[in-house]
Amino acid sequence: MKNYALFQFCLVGTCLALTSLASAQQPASLSPLQKTLSQSSQDEKFTFIVFHRDSGEATRALYQQTKEGTASRSDAAIITTARVDDPAERSLVDKFGISRAPMPMAVVVAPNGAVTGLFPRAISEEQIAAAIVPPTMMRCMKELQAQKLVFVCLSRTDRIEVPQGVQLVQKYPQFKDRITLVGMRLDDPAEARFHEQMKLNPSRITGPYAVLIAPPGALVGHFDGQATAEQIAAAIHKAGQCCEDANCKHNHAPQATRTAPIPR
Repeated sequence: MKNYALFQFCLVGTCLALTSLASAQQPASLSPLQKTLSQSSQDEKFTFIVFHRDSGEATRALYQQTKEGTASRSDAAIITTARVDDPAERSLVDKFGISRAPMPMAVVVAPNGAVTGLFPRAISEEQIAAAIVPPTMMRCMKELQAQKLVFVCLSRTDRIEVPQGVQLVQKYPQFKDRITLVGMRLDDPAEARFHEQMKLNPSRITGPYAVLIAPPGALVGHFDGQATAEQIAAAIHKAGQCCEDANCKHNHAPQATRTAPIPR
């Protein structure tokens, strides 16, 4: 069974390993773009950054597309610009990995610092909408960009319910530092889009249930309360996500698996 890629529509095929943008420097040393991102984080807005090397026609066109596409979303997004060769923004350019990328390029940064979109030369209305991701997806993307394995634990209350098998696999030496748990309410309408991408039917889920997503955004499996730690570990191995060793035989495995049937 093939992996399902959840987030590559936003990352246009680019795999990111980004550190937190909010952890960098003291306020006095922030660059103009870092200050903008810091303010956006406080305002809980997505920042659409148009990076460019010049102010030519292509740059103006991308800026106009981004401006028009975010105009109706001013409650959730802002637009700004930055030169990719500006020494003051070097640290962010390096984090985004775009120093040699085709310009101009729109980079979308969520309030929590996750990158939710990289769009070279042009951006559509649909891409803008897709880059403004639901809250739990935003949290997952940040963890995935830190190369974490993310278990999205589903419940109908604010209390995170973790399947026993997931709790046990967290204790395995090869996984204990690589697993992150993210809670998500099944009855939150703001998460409907993420439900669809994870192939979920919330009305069919009962008891502890978790969905495992691996970097850069691959759906590894659905696991209910009956899934064992051994079954979950096997799914991680089969997906080639068992460790960070590039020479590990499992890292070449092309497929993932699901332990629990997907509720539809």
